[in-house]
Amino acid sequence: MFSFPLFKQTVKSNSVIWSAMTLVMTVLCIQFAAMDMTQELLFVIFYGMMTTILPGIYVLVTANKLLSSQVDSGSMAYVLSTPTRRSTVVFTQIVYLIGSLVVMFTVQTIGHLIVNNFTPIALAKLGYADLAGNLSGTMILQVNISALIVCIAMAGACFLFSGIFSASKYSVGLSGTFIGITVLANMLAMFGKLGVGGLENFKYLTICSFYDYESVLYGVNDWIFKMIFPIGIAVVTYVIGSTWFCKKDLPL
Repeated sequence: MFSFPLFKQTVKSNSVIWSAMTLVMTVLCIQFAAMDMTQELLFVIFYGMMTTILPGIYVLVTANKLLSSQVDSGSMAYVLSTPTRRSTVVFTQIVYLIGSLVVMFTVQTIGHLIVNNFTPIALAKLGYADLAGNLSGTMILQVNISALIVCIAMAGACFLFSGIFSASKYSVGLSGTFIGITVLANMLAMFGKLGVGGLENFKYLTICSFYDYESVLYGVNDWIFKMIFPIGIAVVTYVIGSTWFCKKDLPL
Protein backbone atom coordinates (compact mmCIF):
# COMPACT_ATOMS: atom_id res chain seq x y z
CA MET A 1 0.00 0.00 0.00
CA PHE A 2 2.90 2.39 0.64
CA SER A 3 6.01 2.88 -1.49
CA PHE A 4 8.93 4.43 0.35
CA PRO A 5 11.03 4.97 -2.83
CA LEU A 6 8.12 6.84 -4.44
CA PHE A 7 7.54 8.82 -1.25
CA LYS A 8 11.21 9.79 -1.10
CA GLN A 9 11.15 10.90 -4.73
CA THR A 10 7.98 12.92 -4.13
CA VAL A 11 9.53 14.67 -1.14
CA LYS A 12 12.60 15.52 -3.19
CA SER A 13 10.67 16.84 -6.20
CA ASN A 14 8.46 19.09 -4.07
CA SER A 15 11.00 20.19 -1.49
CA VAL A 16 11.61 23.63 -3.00
CA ILE A 17 8.00 24.84 -3.06
CA TRP A 18 7.26 23.23 0.31
CA SER A 19 10.28 24.91 1.92
CA ALA A 20 9.43 28.27 0.34
CA MET A 21 5.78 28.25 1.44
CA THR A 22 6.66 27.01 4.94
CA LEU A 23 9.38 29.62 5.38
CA VAL A 24 7.20 32.49 4.15
CA MET A 25 4.24 31.42 6.29
CA THR A 26 6.39 31.01 9.42
CA VAL A 27 8.24 34.31 8.95
CA LEU A 28 4.99 36.21 8.35
CA CYS A 29 3.42 34.67 11.44
CA ILE A 30 6.41 35.54 13.61
CA GLN A 31 6.48 39.08 12.22
CA PHE A 32 2.78 39.71 12.83
CA ALA A 33 2.98 38.20 16.33
CA ALA A 34 6.21 39.88 17.44
CA MET A 35 5.95 43.43 16.10
CA ASP A 36 3.77 45.80 18.09
CA MET A 37 2.56 47.66 15.00
CA THR A 38 1.29 44.47 13.29
CA GLN A 39 -0.06 42.48 16.25
CA GLU A 40 -3.60 43.84 15.85
CA LEU A 41 -3.64 42.45 12.29
CA LEU A 42 -2.50 38.95 13.28
CA PHE A 43 -5.95 37.40 12.90
CA VAL A 44 -7.27 39.70 10.19
CA ILE A 45 -4.37 39.34 7.76
CA PHE A 46 -2.32 36.30 8.76
CA TYR A 47 -4.83 33.84 10.21
CA GLY A 48 -7.64 35.42 8.22
CA MET A 49 -5.98 35.16 4.80
CA MET A 50 -2.40 33.87 4.72
CA THR A 51 -3.20 30.48 6.27
CA THR A 52 -5.34 29.71 3.20
CA ILE A 53 -3.47 31.64 0.48
CA LEU A 54 0.01 30.16 0.99
CA PRO A 55 -1.06 26.52 1.56
CA GLY A 56 -3.54 27.02 -1.30
CA ILE A 57 -0.72 27.88 -3.70
CA TYR A 58 1.24 24.90 -2.42
CA VAL A 59 -1.55 22.34 -2.86
CA LEU A 60 -2.48 23.75 -6.29
CA VAL A 61 1.01 23.10 -7.63
CA THR A 62 1.78 19.94 -5.68
CA ALA A 63 -1.47 18.00 -6.14
CA ASN A 64 -1.16 18.36 -9.90
CA LYS A 65 2.43 17.09 -9.82
CA LEU A 66 1.48 14.03 -7.79
CA LEU A 67 -0.68 12.36 -10.48
CA SER A 68 -1.89 14.32 -13.50
CA SER A 69 1.41 15.94 -14.40
CA GLN A 70 3.22 12.61 -14.24
CA VAL A 71 0.65 10.97 -16.52
CA ASP A 72 0.85 13.91 -18.93
CA SER A 73 4.65 13.87 -19.08
CA GLY A 74 4.91 10.08 -19.31
CA SER A 75 6.83 9.61 -16.07
CA MET A 76 3.91 7.68 -14.57
CA ALA A 77 4.62 4.93 -17.09
CA TYR A 78 8.02 4.46 -15.47
CA VAL A 79 6.51 4.38 -11.98
CA LEU A 80 3.95 1.74 -12.97
CA SER A 81 6.48 -0.31 -14.95
CA THR A 82 7.89 -1.44 -11.61
CA PRO A 83 5.85 -3.80 -9.40
CA THR A 84 3.92 -0.81 -8.05
CA ARG A 85 0.14 -0.87 -8.16
CA ARG A 86 -1.93 2.23 -8.84
CA SER A 87 -3.48 1.94 -5.39
CA THR A 88 0.01 2.09 -3.89
CA VAL A 89 0.80 5.19 -5.92
CA VAL A 90 -2.30 7.12 -4.84
CA PHE A 91 -1.99 6.07 -1.19
CA THR A 92 1.65 7.14 -1.10
CA GLN A 93 0.87 10.48 -2.73
CA ILE A 94 -2.03 11.15 -0.36
CA VAL A 95 0.22 10.41 2.62
CA TYR A 96 2.74 12.89 1.25
CA LEU A 97 0.19 15.62 0.50
CA ILE A 98 -1.49 15.45 3.91
CA GLY A 99 1.77 14.86 5.76
CA SER A 100 3.50 17.83 4.13
CA LEU A 101 0.64 20.12 5.18
CA VAL A 102 0.78 18.77 8.74
CA VAL A 103 4.52 19.45 8.95
CA MET A 104 4.08 22.89 7.34
CA PHE A 105 1.54 23.95 9.95
CA THR A 106 3.55 22.32 12.74
CA VAL A 107 6.61 24.42 11.90
CA GLN A 108 4.56 27.61 11.72
CA THR A 109 2.68 26.80 14.93
CA ILE A 110 5.89 26.13 16.85
CA GLY A 111 7.26 29.47 15.65
CA HIS A 112 4.14 31.26 16.86
CA LEU A 113 4.13 29.46 20.21
CA ILE A 114 7.74 30.48 20.85
CA VAL A 115 7.05 34.13 20.02
CA ASN A 116 3.82 34.15 22.04
CA ASN A 117 5.70 32.79 25.05
CA PHE A 118 7.91 35.89 25.06
CA THR A 119 5.43 38.49 23.77
CA PRO A 120 1.86 37.43 24.59
CA ILE A 121 -0.82 39.52 22.90
CA ALA A 122 -3.89 40.82 24.71
CA LEU A 123 -7.10 39.64 23.05
CA ALA A 124 -8.36 43.22 23.22
CA LYS A 125 -5.47 44.29 21.00
CA LEU A 126 -6.53 41.71 18.41
CA GLY A 127 -9.80 43.58 18.04
CA TYR A 128 -11.85 41.71 20.65
CA ALA A 129 -12.37 44.41 23.25
CA ASP A 130 -15.00 42.36 25.07
CA LEU A 131 -12.49 39.61 25.84
CA ALA A 132 -10.08 39.69 28.77
CA GLY A 133 -6.71 37.99 28.98
CA ASN A 134 -4.03 37.13 26.45
CA LEU A 135 -3.80 34.86 23.44
CA SER A 136 -2.91 31.45 24.86
CA GLY A 137 -0.93 28.54 23.49
CA THR A 138 -4.08 26.41 23.47
CA MET A 139 -5.84 28.99 21.30
CA ILE A 140 -2.93 29.03 18.86
CA LEU A 141 -2.98 25.23 18.60
CA GLN A 142 -6.75 25.11 18.06
CA VAL A 143 -6.73 27.85 15.42
CA ASN A 144 -3.97 26.13 13.48
CA ILE A 145 -5.66 22.73 13.70
CA SER A 146 -8.80 24.31 12.27
CA ALA A 147 -6.87 25.97 9.43
CA LEU A 148 -4.95 22.75 8.74
CA ILE A 149 -8.09 20.64 8.36
CA VAL A 150 -9.62 23.16 5.95
CA CYS A 151 -6.39 23.16 3.90
CA ILE A 152 -6.39 19.35 3.81
CA ALA A 153 -9.90 19.53 2.36
CA MET A 154 -8.71 22.09 -0.22
CA ALA A 155 -5.88 19.74 -1.10
CA GLY A 156 -8.42 16.93 -1.47
CA ALA A 157 -10.31 18.90 -4.12
CA CYS A 158 -7.09 19.51 -6.05
CA PHE A 159 -6.13 15.84 -5.69
CA LEU A 160 -9.56 14.89 -7.05
CA PHE A 161 -8.94 16.86 -10.25
CA SER A 162 -5.42 15.45 -10.53
CA GLY A 163 -6.78 11.91 -10.26
CA ILE A 164 -9.58 12.44 -12.77
CA PHE A 165 -7.68 14.21 -15.55
CA SER A 166 -4.72 12.82 -17.46
CA ALA A 167 -4.01 16.19 -19.08
CA SER A 168 -2.27 18.51 -16.66
CA LYS A 169 -3.87 21.62 -18.15
CA TYR A 170 -7.34 20.50 -17.09
CA SER A 171 -6.21 19.53 -13.61
CA VAL A 172 -4.42 22.83 -13.07
CA GLY A 173 -7.25 24.81 -14.64
CA LEU A 174 -9.99 23.42 -12.41
CA SER A 175 -7.80 23.32 -9.30
CA GLY A 176 -6.70 26.89 -9.95
CA THR A 177 -10.30 28.01 -10.37
CA PHE A 178 -11.30 26.31 -7.12
CA ILE A 179 -8.36 27.72 -5.14
CA GLY A 180 -8.72 31.15 -6.74
CA ILE A 181 -12.41 31.46 -5.90
CA THR A 182 -11.80 30.17 -2.38
CA VAL A 183 -8.95 32.59 -1.69
CA LEU A 184 -10.67 35.58 -3.32
CA ALA A 185 -13.94 35.05 -1.44
CA ASN A 186 -12.05 34.64 1.83
CA MET A 187 -10.09 37.85 1.19
CA LEU A 188 -13.28 39.77 0.45
CA ALA A 189 -14.78 38.44 3.67
CA MET A 190 -11.75 39.67 5.61
CA PHE A 191 -12.16 43.14 4.11
CA GLY A 192 -15.72 42.94 5.36
CA LYS A 193 -14.35 42.47 8.87
CA LEU A 194 -12.33 45.65 8.38
CA GLY A 195 -15.52 47.61 7.83
CA VAL A 196 -16.32 47.28 4.13
CA GLY A 197 -20.05 46.70 4.18
CA GLY A 198 -21.59 43.58 2.67
CA LEU A 199 -18.34 41.71 2.00
CA GLU A 200 -18.23 39.54 5.13
CA ASN A 201 -20.87 37.17 3.73
CA PHE A 202 -18.52 36.13 0.91
CA LYS A 203 -16.92 33.59 3.24
CA TYR A 204 -20.07 31.47 3.06
CA LEU A 205 -19.39 30.82 -0.64
CA THR A 206 -16.34 28.67 0.04
CA ILE A 207 -14.96 25.96 2.27
CA CYS A 208 -13.31 28.68 4.38
CA SER A 209 -16.67 29.27 6.07
CA PHE A 210 -15.83 26.22 8.22
CA TYR A 211 -12.63 27.88 9.45
CA ASP A 212 -13.93 29.64 12.56
CA TYR A 213 -11.07 31.06 14.60
CA GLU A 214 -13.37 33.48 16.42
CA SER A 215 -15.10 30.64 18.26
CA VAL A 216 -11.65 29.57 19.49
CA LEU A 217 -10.92 33.06 20.81
CA TYR A 218 -14.29 33.20 22.52
CA GLY A 219 -13.69 29.80 24.12
CA VAL A 220 -16.64 27.98 22.56
CA ASN A 221 -16.53 24.66 20.71
CA ASP A 222 -18.31 25.67 17.50
CA TRP A 223 -15.04 25.29 15.56
CA ILE A 224 -14.89 21.59 16.48
CA PHE A 225 -18.32 20.82 15.06
CA LYS A 226 -17.58 22.83 11.92
CA MET A 227 -14.55 20.60 11.28
CA ILE A 228 -16.91 17.71 10.50
CA PHE A 229 -17.68 19.23 7.10
CA PRO A 230 -14.12 19.76 5.77
CA ILE A 231 -13.16 16.32 7.10
CA GLY A 232 -16.08 14.85 5.15
CA ILE A 233 -15.09 16.80 2.03
CA ALA A 234 -11.51 15.58 2.37
CA VAL A 235 -12.53 11.92 2.72
CA VAL A 236 -14.90 12.08 -0.27
CA THR A 237 -12.48 13.88 -2.58
CA TYR A 238 -9.49 11.68 -1.76
CA VAL A 239 -11.56 8.51 -2.18
CA ILE A 240 -13.12 9.59 -5.49
CA GLY A 241 -9.81 10.88 -6.86
CA SER A 242 -8.01 7.67 -5.90
CA THR A 243 -10.73 5.37 -7.23
CA TRP A 244 -10.99 7.27 -10.50
CA PHE A 245 -7.22 7.15 -11.04
CA CYS A 246 -7.05 3.43 -10.28
CA LYS A 247 -9.84 2.54 -12.73
CA LYS A 248 -9.35 4.93 -15.65
CA ASP A 249 -7.45 4.13 -18.83
CA LEU A 250 -4.04 5.76 -18.72
CA PRO A 251 -2.22 6.87 -21.90
CA LEU A 252 0.96 5.07 -20.91
